[in-house]
Amino acid sequence: MYWHIGKRIFEEEQEGKERADHGTFLIRNLSEQLQPEFGTGFSTRQINLYRQFYRTFSNVHTLYAHLS
Repeated sequence: MYWHIGKRIFEEEQEGKERADHGTFLIRNLSEQLQPEFGTGFSTRQINLYRQFYRTFSNVHTLYAHLS
């Protein structure tokens, strides 16, 4: 789930760029939308970590290799 969240942020919202054109507003806005429905696991800090997690393991096969 965290990998997929990070992937969506990086590929769809940031369009694969290092940073989104609208910067931290994107992360803060996502946090404000997700926290009421899903709880504290979607703070701005956590969402940044999900994005970083995806960037570290952007190849899902590499991720599975590390988990096994």
